Amino acid sequence: MRTEILSAALLIGLATSAVGAPQDEETFDQPTDFEEEGLDGEEAPPPAEDGALDKVTGEAAVEADAEDIQGPNKRGAAPPERFEEGLRAFYSDNYKDAAALMYDYIATNEATVENYEWAEYFLGVSLARMGYRHAGAEYLYNVAKNRTRPEILPEALIEIEKLFREPHDETLLVDKLIVDSDFGFLPDYISAFVRYHQGLSDLRAGRLVWAKRLFDQVPDDDPYYPKALFALAVQKWRANKTAEAVRMFRIALAHPQARRELRNECRLALARVLYEREEYKDALKIYDSVEVPELSVSEASLYLEKAWTSYWLRDFRKTMGILYALEAPSYKDFYAPEKYLLRSLVYMNLCHYIPAKREIRRFRFRFTEPLESIRQRIDLREDAVLRRAALQDGRIGRSADFRRMLAREADAIDFVGGPWIETGLDEQLRMIYGLAIEKSDLRLGAALRDQTRTRAEELVEFEEQMYLLDYEVGLAIYRRLRKEDARRQTEEDDLSIPAAGDETYFAFRDEFWNDELDTYDFFIDNRCFDAGGTE
Repeated sequence: MRTEILSAALLIGLATSAVGAPQDEETFDQPTDFEEEGLDGEEAPPPAEDGALDKVTGEAAVEADAEDIQGPNKRGAAPPERFEEGLRAFYSDNYKDAAALMYDYIATNEATVENYEWAEYFLGVSLARMGYRHAGAEYLYNVAKNRTRPEILPEALIEIEKLFREPHDETLLVDKLIVDSDFGFLPDYISAFVRYHQGLSDLRAGRLVWAKRLFDQVPDDDPYYPKALFALAVQKWRANKTAEAVRMFRIALAHPQARRELRNECRLALARVLYEREEYKDALKIYDSVEVPELSVSEASLYLEKAWTSYWLRDFRKTMGILYALEAPSYKDFYAPEKYLLRSLVYMNLCHYIPAKREIRRFRFRFTEPLESIRQRIDLREDAVLRRAALQDGRIGRSADFRRMLAREADAIDFVGGPWIETGLDEQLRMIYGLAIEKSDLRLGAALRDQTRTRAEELVEFEEQMYLLDYEVGLAIYRRLRKEDARRQTEEDDLSIPAAGDETYFAFRDEFWNDELDTYDFFIDNRCFDAGGTE
């Protein structure tokens, strides 16, 4: 019986023996199903209780230690030459063998063995360069968090900074590593990266003084300097200090180290400031200078903002052109209920009342299911429309991208084989990715719960606006339609006009009595000395 327990512990224990101590994780309520590429059709794990994730990781670590001591299939400790072999493979760009050799070295030795930290570092870099970015991040996290060899810390942070260019575990790398660590002195080439993210965290938490102190440590000629300026400008804007915000946006935009993505964010911010000031012409010029990826959600959102700007300029033809561009198949899943409202407003301004009502009906037809889900009080995450709308949010969208990345990398483990199977690295990675996917599902499910509720409240508000607009269109039709179009002919309408009598009859000439109220002219003589005549 003892042998069976230890054999079962082997499958769980190898996972965390190299990854390090378990980290505190948030726990959430119910998970949710997700969309394509690993988010759609997968059954999410059941909700975890408080501390459940830490408990799983901790128990795995304990069982791994037991297996190291008394497991019957335990390999002997790898000699120092194994590390040298892995080092040669790494510098020969043979990352597959390098990862296997480095893992064998740390999995069969104590953490106090010589070059243990360097082996973790090279293992993490090798995995990242092979495309297993999350697994690499786990090992690099250990090196940077433990800091038992301070000389490795800057190199580990450089590799972690590279991982930030793609979807990554923000909780692990930002919240638990960078924000929650005091790294002490760092070289300038990596210090700006750390100080920027620490300052950004303080800024989001409302610690403005601390954020400014950290941002001041970023050199003026570093790419993170304009990013810090942009973050401070956004804070000024939210505090209604518009003039200061605009000045800082312009400085960040003109900075030589500002990259394309940041320049576009600055332009968008300036355009939105001008829009709020009702300076629509200038806002539209800046909107036109924004560069976003083609056929993306960002491009669709930009089109919608330009459509509203054109509407307030009363350039209805351009507004309608932009709105119909949003009907392209590439934007099919773009959630924008306001486009129906805006199109109906344009039709109403041009006195096209029937098309205006048709747009209102299109809105109701398009959002029948989510509105019904809201009224039935079901889990809003189960509604496809609201779920896609929530995934358009920035942070939730990044979490969903990270979840898809985990699924792709986990599936790719089966195609490596060779030394990975011999050293047990493949099973170790499967355990790492299994836990990561479980945590990601829980976090994403909780975030979707809140965001779908927010989107549902917005949709209900749009529905109320559409009801009001429908009423206004009906009033306009009543005022402007001809009598024979306003209602059907009845027998009472077919009057027989008598040849004589006390009543007077007038022929209808396509107008009502109230149609000319704003066209009446009051004729009066002008009795001034310098002019004469009738006005």
